[in-house]
Amino acid sequence: MSIFNKALLMLCMCMYSFSFLFATEIRKSNETFISPNMYKTGSQSERIQRAINDAMKTTGKVVIPKYDAVTKTSVWLIDKAILLPGDFELELNNCKIKLSDKCRDNFIRSANAGLGIKNIEPLRNIKVVGIGNVLLEGASNPRATGDHNKTLSTNPAGYAQSYGSDAGKSGENQKGGWRNHAIILAYIDVFEISGITLKDYHAHGLVLERSTNGTVKDITFEVRQAVNIAGVEKQVLNQDGLGIRFGCKNIIITNCKGKSGDDFINIGLTDTGVAGGEENVNVVSGSVYAGELDNISNIYLQNWQDFYSISHRAIRIMSVGKLGISNVFIENMIINPLSKQGLVVEHAENVKGLMVRNIVSHHSIKAKGITEASFRDIFYIGEGVAIDIEKSDGVVVDNVKNIRKQK
Repeated sequence: MSIFNKALLMLCMCMYSFSFLFATEIRKSNETFISPNMYKTGSQSERIQRAINDAMKTTGKVVIPKYDAVTKTSVWLIDKAILLPGDFELELNNCKIKLSDKCRDNFIRSANAGLGIKNIEPLRNIKVVGIGNVLLEGASNPRATGDHNKTLSTNPAGYAQSYGSDAGKSGENQKGGWRNHAIILAYIDVFEISGITLKDYHAHGLVLERSTNGTVKDITFEVRQAVNIAGVEKQVLNQDGLGIRFGCKNIIITNCKGKSGDDFINIGLTDTGVAGGEENVNVVSGSVYAGELDNISNIYLQNWQDFYSISHRAIRIMSVGKLGISNVFIENMIINPLSKQGLVVEHAENVKGLMVRNIVSHHSIKAKGITEASFRDIFYIGEGVAIDIEKSDGVVVDNVKNIRKQK
Protein backbone atom coordinates (compact mmCIF):
# COMPACT_ATOMS: atom_id res chain seq x y z
CA MET A 1 0.00 0.00 0.00
CA SER A 2 1.36 3.41 -1.00
CA ILE A 3 2.04 6.17 1.52
CA PHE A 4 -0.83 8.16 -0.02
CA ASN A 5 -3.26 5.28 0.38
CA LYS A 6 -2.12 4.68 3.96
CA ALA A 7 -2.65 8.35 4.75
CA LEU A 8 -6.08 8.28 3.14
CA LEU A 9 -7.01 5.16 5.15
CA MET A 10 -5.87 6.77 8.40
CA LEU A 11 -7.85 9.91 7.56
CA CYS A 12 -10.97 7.86 6.92
CA MET A 13 -10.48 5.95 10.19
CA CYS A 14 -10.04 9.21 12.11
CA MET A 15 -13.14 10.68 10.52
CA TYR A 16 -15.11 7.53 11.41
CA SER A 17 -13.85 7.63 14.99
CA PHE A 18 -14.72 11.29 15.29
CA SER A 19 -18.19 10.65 13.85
CA PHE A 20 -18.72 7.79 16.30
CA LEU A 21 -17.55 9.83 19.28
CA PHE A 22 -19.60 12.81 18.16
CA ALA A 23 -22.70 10.65 17.78
CA THR A 24 -22.02 9.10 21.19
CA GLU A 25 -21.71 12.51 22.81
CA ILE A 26 -24.91 13.66 21.11
CA ARG A 27 -26.67 10.55 22.45
CA LYS A 28 -25.31 11.21 25.92
CA SER A 29 -26.33 14.84 25.81
CA ASN A 30 -29.85 13.78 24.83
CA GLU A 31 -30.20 11.24 27.61
CA THR A 32 -32.94 12.25 29.98
CA PHE A 33 -32.36 9.98 32.93
CA ILE A 34 -30.12 9.54 35.94
CA SER A 35 -28.40 6.30 36.99
CA PRO A 36 -27.31 5.22 40.49
CA ASN A 37 -23.92 4.53 38.87
CA MET A 38 -23.39 8.30 38.90
CA TYR A 39 -22.98 8.20 42.68
CA LYS A 40 -19.78 6.73 44.08
CA THR A 41 -20.57 6.62 47.82
CA GLY A 42 -23.32 5.08 49.92
CA SER A 43 -25.07 1.72 49.88
CA GLN A 44 -26.85 0.51 46.77
CA SER A 45 -30.20 1.49 48.32
CA GLU A 46 -28.90 4.96 49.19
CA ARG A 47 -27.50 5.52 45.71
CA ILE A 48 -30.75 4.45 44.03
CA GLN A 49 -32.82 6.74 46.25
CA ARG A 50 -30.36 9.61 45.78
CA ALA A 51 -30.71 9.23 42.02
CA ILE A 52 -34.50 9.35 42.37
CA ASN A 53 -34.41 12.42 44.61
CA ASP A 54 -32.14 14.27 42.16
CA ALA A 55 -34.18 13.17 39.14
CA MET A 56 -37.32 14.61 40.77
CA LYS A 57 -35.82 18.06 40.23
CA THR A 58 -34.51 17.38 36.71
CA THR A 59 -35.19 14.48 34.35
CA GLY A 60 -38.04 12.70 36.15
CA LYS A 61 -36.48 9.37 35.22
CA VAL A 62 -34.01 6.92 36.74
CA VAL A 63 -32.57 3.86 35.01
CA ILE A 64 -31.19 0.99 37.08
CA PRO A 65 -28.84 -0.88 34.74
CA LYS A 66 -27.72 -4.48 34.83
CA TYR A 67 -24.27 -3.73 36.24
CA ASP A 68 -23.41 -1.74 39.35
CA ALA A 69 -20.14 -0.12 38.30
CA VAL A 70 -19.36 1.00 41.86
CA THR A 71 -19.69 -2.31 43.70
CA LYS A 72 -18.80 -4.23 40.52
CA THR A 73 -21.71 -6.66 40.73
CA SER A 74 -24.75 -7.56 38.67
CA VAL A 75 -27.04 -7.73 41.72
CA TRP A 76 -28.56 -4.63 43.29
CA LEU A 77 -28.94 -5.67 46.94
CA ILE A 78 -31.34 -3.31 48.69
CA ASP A 79 -32.14 -2.99 52.39
CA LYS A 80 -35.16 -0.69 52.13
CA ALA A 81 -37.94 0.10 49.68
CA ILE A 82 -37.34 2.19 46.58
CA LEU A 83 -39.72 5.12 47.05
CA LEU A 84 -41.25 6.64 43.94
CA PRO A 85 -42.69 10.17 43.69
CA GLY A 86 -45.35 11.31 41.25
CA ASP A 87 -44.56 12.33 37.66
CA PHE A 88 -41.76 9.79 37.62
CA GLU A 89 -40.46 6.85 35.60
CA LEU A 90 -38.26 4.07 36.94
CA GLU A 91 -36.71 1.95 34.20
CA LEU A 92 -35.31 -1.42 35.22
CA ASN A 93 -32.92 -2.36 32.44
CA ASN A 94 -31.97 -6.05 32.39
CA CYS A 95 -31.26 -5.85 36.11
CA LYS A 96 -31.65 -8.04 39.17
CA ILE A 97 -32.79 -6.42 42.41
CA LYS A 98 -32.67 -8.56 45.54
CA LEU A 99 -33.80 -7.82 49.08
CA SER A 100 -30.96 -8.09 51.58
CA ASP A 101 -31.30 -10.13 54.75
CA LYS A 102 -31.47 -6.79 56.63
CA CYS A 103 -34.52 -5.66 54.68
CA ARG A 104 -38.01 -5.73 56.12
CA ASP A 105 -39.66 -3.66 53.46
CA ASN A 106 -41.06 -3.66 49.94
CA PHE A 107 -39.00 -3.62 46.76
CA ILE A 108 -40.89 -0.59 45.46
CA ARG A 109 -43.53 1.63 47.04
CA SER A 110 -45.16 4.92 46.15
CA ALA A 111 -43.44 7.56 48.29
CA ASN A 112 -46.69 8.97 49.66
CA ALA A 113 -47.33 5.90 51.86
CA GLY A 114 -45.51 4.16 54.65
CA LEU A 115 -45.27 3.37 58.33
CA GLY A 116 -46.93 6.08 60.42
CA ILE A 117 -48.50 7.88 57.43
CA LYS A 118 -52.24 7.96 58.18
CA ASN A 119 -53.34 10.60 55.67
CA ILE A 120 -51.93 9.70 52.26
CA GLU A 121 -51.63 12.45 49.68
CA PRO A 122 -52.59 11.23 46.18
CA LEU A 123 -49.93 11.18 43.46
CA ARG A 124 -50.15 11.05 39.66
CA ASN A 125 -48.15 9.50 36.85
CA ILE A 126 -45.85 6.72 38.03
CA LYS A 127 -44.22 4.26 35.65
CA VAL A 128 -42.14 1.21 36.53
CA VAL A 129 -40.96 -0.32 33.27
CA GLY A 130 -38.84 -3.44 32.92
CA ILE A 131 -36.66 -3.69 29.81
CA GLY A 132 -35.27 -7.11 28.87
CA ASN A 133 -34.73 -9.65 31.66
CA VAL A 134 -35.74 -7.99 34.94
CA LEU A 135 -35.88 -9.94 38.20
CA LEU A 136 -36.98 -8.84 41.66
CA GLU A 137 -36.09 -11.55 44.16
CA GLY A 138 -36.79 -11.92 47.88
CA ALA A 139 -34.16 -12.23 50.59
CA SER A 140 -32.16 -15.40 51.13
CA ASN A 141 -33.04 -15.29 54.84
CA PRO A 142 -36.08 -12.99 55.16
CA ARG A 143 -36.77 -11.20 58.43
CA ALA A 144 -40.53 -11.59 57.97
CA THR A 145 -42.97 -13.25 55.57
CA GLY A 146 -46.73 -13.60 55.34
CA ASP A 147 -49.65 -11.22 55.70
CA HIS A 148 -51.06 -9.51 58.79
CA ASN A 149 -52.76 -12.70 59.97
CA LYS A 150 -49.50 -14.64 60.21
CA THR A 151 -47.20 -14.95 63.21
CA LEU A 152 -43.48 -15.18 62.59
CA SER A 153 -41.67 -18.39 63.47
CA THR A 154 -38.27 -19.86 62.69
CA ASN A 155 -39.99 -23.26 62.45
CA PRO A 156 -43.43 -22.40 61.09
CA ALA A 157 -46.24 -24.95 60.91
CA GLY A 158 -49.97 -24.91 60.20
CA TYR A 159 -51.99 -22.08 58.68
CA ALA A 160 -51.06 -19.26 61.06
CA GLN A 161 -47.25 -19.24 61.03
CA SER A 162 -44.81 -18.03 58.40
CA TYR A 163 -41.02 -17.94 58.44
CA GLY A 164 -39.10 -14.91 59.67
CA SER A 165 -35.67 -14.47 61.22
CA ASP A 166 -37.20 -11.71 63.40
CA ALA A 167 -39.30 -14.33 65.21
CA GLY A 168 -38.87 -14.05 68.97
CA LYS A 169 -36.66 -10.94 68.76
CA SER A 170 -37.42 -8.22 71.28
CA GLY A 171 -38.65 -4.98 69.75
CA GLU A 172 -39.53 -6.54 66.39
CA ASN A 173 -43.11 -6.90 65.20
CA GLN A 174 -44.09 -10.56 65.36
CA LYS A 175 -46.75 -10.36 62.64
CA GLY A 176 -46.56 -10.04 58.87
CA GLY A 177 -48.29 -7.31 56.86
CA TRP A 178 -47.92 -4.87 53.99
CA ARG A 179 -44.18 -4.42 54.53
CA ASN A 180 -43.75 -7.94 53.14
CA HIS A 181 -45.38 -7.17 49.77
CA ALA A 182 -43.13 -6.75 46.72
CA ILE A 183 -44.63 -3.65 45.03
CA ILE A 184 -47.28 -1.27 46.42
CA LEU A 185 -48.93 1.69 44.73
CA ALA A 186 -51.38 3.59 46.95
CA TYR A 187 -53.58 6.50 45.87
CA ILE A 188 -51.99 6.76 42.41
CA ASP A 189 -53.87 8.13 39.40
CA VAL A 190 -52.36 7.08 36.04
CA PHE A 191 -49.69 4.42 36.35
CA GLU A 192 -47.93 1.58 34.56
CA ILE A 193 -46.12 -1.49 35.89
CA SER A 194 -44.62 -3.74 33.22
CA GLY A 195 -41.94 -6.21 32.22
CA ILE A 196 -40.98 -7.70 35.61
CA THR A 197 -40.49 -11.16 37.09
CA LEU A 198 -41.27 -11.33 40.83
CA LYS A 199 -39.59 -14.26 42.56
CA ASP A 200 -39.86 -15.58 46.13
CA TYR A 201 -41.24 -12.33 47.53
CA HIS A 202 -42.37 -12.30 51.13
CA ALA A 203 -46.18 -11.94 51.01
CA HIS A 204 -48.07 -10.50 48.01
CA GLY A 205 -46.50 -9.63 44.67
CA LEU A 206 -48.14 -6.46 43.33
CA VAL A 207 -50.73 -4.59 45.40
CA LEU A 208 -52.79 -1.69 44.08
CA GLU A 209 -54.64 0.37 46.66
CA ARG A 210 -57.13 3.12 45.82
CA SER A 211 -55.38 3.61 42.49
CA THR A 212 -56.99 4.50 39.18
CA ASN A 213 -56.43 4.64 35.42
CA GLY A 214 -53.54 2.24 35.18
CA THR A 215 -51.94 -0.56 33.19
CA VAL A 216 -50.20 -3.69 34.44
CA LYS A 217 -48.64 -5.95 31.83
CA ASP A 218 -46.04 -8.65 31.22
CA ILE A 219 -45.63 -9.70 34.86
CA THR A 220 -44.38 -13.18 35.83
CA PHE A 221 -44.74 -14.65 39.32
CA GLU A 222 -42.40 -17.38 40.60
CA VAL A 223 -42.91 -18.60 44.16
CA ARG A 224 -43.06 -21.91 46.01
CA GLN A 225 -44.31 -21.04 49.52
CA ALA A 226 -40.98 -21.97 51.06
CA VAL A 227 -37.47 -20.68 51.65
CA ASN A 228 -34.37 -22.79 52.14
CA ILE A 229 -32.52 -21.85 55.34
CA ALA A 230 -29.28 -23.73 55.90
CA GLY A 231 -30.57 -26.66 53.87
CA VAL A 232 -33.97 -26.82 55.59
CA GLU A 233 -37.21 -25.84 53.86
CA LYS A 234 -39.20 -23.28 55.89
CA GLN A 235 -42.86 -22.48 55.23
CA VAL A 236 -43.70 -19.11 53.66
CA LEU A 237 -47.43 -18.35 53.57
CA ASN A 238 -49.51 -16.16 51.29
CA GLN A 239 -47.38 -15.14 48.28
CA ASP A 240 -50.48 -14.05 46.36
CA GLY A 241 -49.80 -12.65 42.90
CA LEU A 242 -51.86 -9.47 42.48
CA GLY A 243 -54.08 -7.64 44.95
CA ILE A 244 -56.69 -5.16 43.69
CA ARG A 245 -57.89 -3.36 46.81
CA PHE A 246 -60.34 -0.67 47.95
CA GLY A 247 -60.97 2.17 45.52
CA CYS A 248 -59.28 0.73 42.42
CA LYS A 249 -60.91 1.76 39.14
CA ASN A 250 -60.18 1.65 35.40
CA ILE A 251 -57.26 -0.78 35.41
CA ILE A 252 -56.11 -3.09 32.59
CA ILE A 253 -54.02 -6.11 33.60
CA THR A 254 -52.67 -8.10 30.67
CA ASN A 255 -50.16 -10.84 29.82
CA CYS A 256 -49.54 -12.26 33.30
CA LYS A 257 -48.26 -15.77 33.93
CA GLY A 258 -46.50 -18.04 36.41
CA LYS A 259 -47.52 -19.39 39.81
CA SER A 260 -48.57 -17.85 43.08
CA GLY A 261 -48.80 -19.33 46.55
CA ASP A 262 -52.18 -17.99 47.65
CA ASP A 263 -54.62 -16.42 45.14
CA PHE A 264 -53.01 -15.52 41.83
CA ILE A 265 -55.23 -12.44 41.80
CA ASN A 266 -57.52 -11.25 44.55
CA ILE A 267 -60.00 -8.46 43.81
CA GLY A 268 -61.51 -7.04 46.99
CA LEU A 269 -60.66 -6.46 50.64
CA THR A 270 -62.13 -7.04 54.08
CA ASP A 271 -62.73 -4.05 56.34
CA THR A 272 -60.72 -4.87 59.47
CA GLY A 273 -60.97 -1.37 60.94
CA VAL A 274 -57.23 -0.64 60.82
CA ALA A 275 -56.19 2.81 59.61
CA GLY A 276 -53.46 3.67 57.12
CA GLY A 277 -49.83 3.60 58.19
CA GLU A 278 -50.36 0.88 60.77
CA GLU A 279 -48.14 -2.17 60.78
CA ASN A 280 -50.44 -5.16 61.28
CA VAL A 281 -52.63 -4.62 58.24
CA ASN A 282 -52.53 -5.96 54.70
CA VAL A 283 -52.70 -2.58 52.96
CA VAL A 284 -50.59 0.46 53.71
CA SER A 285 -53.51 2.84 53.04
CA GLY A 286 -55.69 1.15 55.65
CA SER A 287 -58.44 -1.44 55.59
CA VAL A 288 -61.32 0.86 56.57
CA TYR A 289 -64.08 0.97 53.94
CA ALA A 290 -64.85 4.64 53.32
CA GLY A 291 -68.05 4.24 51.32
CA GLU A 292 -68.76 4.47 47.61
CA LEU A 293 -65.36 6.02 46.87
CA ASP A 294 -63.75 2.74 47.95
CA ASN A 295 -65.81 0.58 45.60
CA ILE A 296 -63.91 -1.26 42.85
CA SER A 297 -64.93 -0.95 39.21
CA ASN A 298 -63.83 -1.39 35.61
CA ILE A 299 -61.11 -4.01 36.05
CA TYR A 300 -59.93 -5.78 32.87
CA LEU A 301 -58.01 -9.07 33.08
CA GLN A 302 -56.86 -10.02 29.59
CA ASN A 303 -54.66 -12.57 27.83
CA TRP A 304 -53.15 -14.42 30.78
CA GLN A 305 -51.12 -17.46 29.85
CA ASP A 306 -50.47 -20.61 31.88
CA PHE A 307 -51.03 -19.21 35.37
CA TYR A 308 -52.06 -20.90 38.59
CA SER A 309 -52.18 -20.88 42.37
CA ILE A 310 -50.34 -23.57 44.30
CA SER A 311 -52.77 -23.60 47.20
CA HIS A 312 -55.78 -21.37 46.52
CA ARG A 313 -57.70 -19.68 43.69
CA ALA A 314 -56.44 -18.62 40.28
CA ILE A 315 -58.91 -15.71 40.27
CA ARG A 316 -60.77 -14.60 43.38
CA ILE A 317 -63.38 -11.84 43.52
CA MET A 318 -64.59 -11.05 47.03
CA SER A 319 -67.20 -8.34 47.54
CA VAL A 320 -67.18 -8.54 51.33
CA GLY A 321 -69.46 -6.47 53.56
CA LYS A 322 -70.52 -3.17 52.01
CA LEU A 323 -67.80 -3.21 49.33
CA GLY A 324 -69.22 -2.91 45.83
CA ILE A 325 -67.45 -4.49 42.84
CA SER A 326 -68.73 -3.74 39.35
CA ASN A 327 -67.70 -4.30 35.75
CA VAL A 328 -64.99 -6.94 35.90
CA PHE A 329 -63.94 -8.28 32.48
CA ILE A 330 -62.09 -11.60 32.33
CA GLU A 331 -61.14 -12.84 28.86
CA ASN A 332 -58.65 -14.98 26.95
CA MET A 333 -57.34 -17.03 29.87
CA ILE A 334 -55.62 -20.39 30.21
CA ILE A 335 -55.60 -21.59 33.80
CA ASN A 336 -52.92 -24.22 34.36
CA PRO A 337 -54.34 -27.59 35.55
CA LEU A 338 -51.99 -27.44 38.57
CA SER A 339 -54.06 -24.63 40.06
CA LYS A 340 -55.79 -25.59 43.31
CA GLN A 341 -58.96 -23.75 42.19
CA GLY A 342 -60.06 -21.68 39.20
CA LEU A 343 -62.33 -18.62 39.12
CA VAL A 344 -64.18 -18.14 42.41
CA VAL A 345 -66.62 -15.30 43.17
CA GLU A 346 -67.51 -14.86 46.83
CA HIS A 347 -70.48 -12.80 48.04
CA ALA A 348 -71.45 -12.90 44.37
CA GLU A 349 -74.78 -11.17 44.94
CA ASN A 350 -72.80 -7.95 45.51
CA VAL A 351 -70.91 -8.19 42.21
CA LYS A 352 -72.60 -6.28 39.39
CA GLY A 353 -71.41 -6.80 35.83
CA LEU A 354 -69.05 -9.78 35.57
CA MET A 355 -68.11 -10.62 31.98
CA VAL A 356 -66.20 -13.88 31.42
CA ARG A 357 -65.19 -14.98 27.91
CA ASN A 358 -62.75 -17.39 26.23
CA ILE A 359 -61.57 -19.34 29.26
CA VAL A 360 -59.85 -22.73 29.45
CA SER A 361 -60.00 -24.18 32.97
CA HIS A 362 -59.69 -27.51 34.76
CA HIS A 363 -61.83 -26.18 37.59
CA SER A 364 -65.50 -25.25 37.72
CA ILE A 365 -66.32 -21.54 37.75
CA LYS A 366 -67.98 -20.75 41.07
CA ALA A 367 -70.24 -17.71 41.23
CA LYS A 368 -73.31 -18.84 43.13
CA GLY A 369 -75.70 -15.98 43.84
CA ILE A 370 -74.52 -13.69 41.04
CA THR A 371 -77.37 -11.83 39.29
CA GLU A 372 -75.59 -9.72 36.65
CA ALA A 373 -73.06 -11.72 34.62
CA SER A 374 -72.15 -13.21 31.27
CA PHE A 375 -70.23 -16.45 30.66
CA ARG A 376 -69.33 -17.19 27.04
CA ASP A 377 -67.01 -19.61 25.23
CA ILE A 378 -65.86 -21.57 28.26
CA PHE A 379 -63.86 -24.80 27.86
CA TYR A 380 -64.06 -26.77 31.10
CA ILE A 381 -61.85 -29.86 31.31
CA GLY A 382 -63.10 -31.82 34.29
CA GLU A 383 -65.93 -33.59 36.04
CA GLY A 384 -69.22 -32.05 37.18
CA VAL A 385 -70.72 -28.75 36.10
CA ALA A 386 -68.60 -26.20 34.27
CA ILE A 387 -70.26 -23.22 35.95
CA ASP A 388 -71.78 -23.31 39.43
CA ILE A 389 -74.37 -20.51 39.34
CA GLU A 390 -78.05 -19.90 39.88
CA LYS A 391 -79.65 -19.05 36.54
CA SER A 392 -81.61 -15.82 36.31
CA ASP A 393 -82.71 -13.30 33.70
CA GLY A 394 -79.57 -11.26 34.33
CA VAL A 395 -77.12 -14.12 33.78
CA VAL A 396 -76.10 -15.21 30.26
CA VAL A 397 -74.44 -18.58 29.65
CA ASP A 398 -73.42 -19.29 26.06
CA ASN A 399 -71.23 -21.91 24.34
CA VAL A 400 -69.93 -23.67 27.44
CA LYS A 401 -68.10 -26.90 26.58
CA ASN A 402 -67.66 -29.56 29.21
CA ILE A 403 -64.72 -31.71 28.09
CA ARG A 404 -64.09 -34.79 30.21
CA LYS A 405 -60.58 -35.48 31.38
CA GLN A 406 -58.78 -38.20 29.48
CA LYS A 407 -58.48 -41.41 31.49
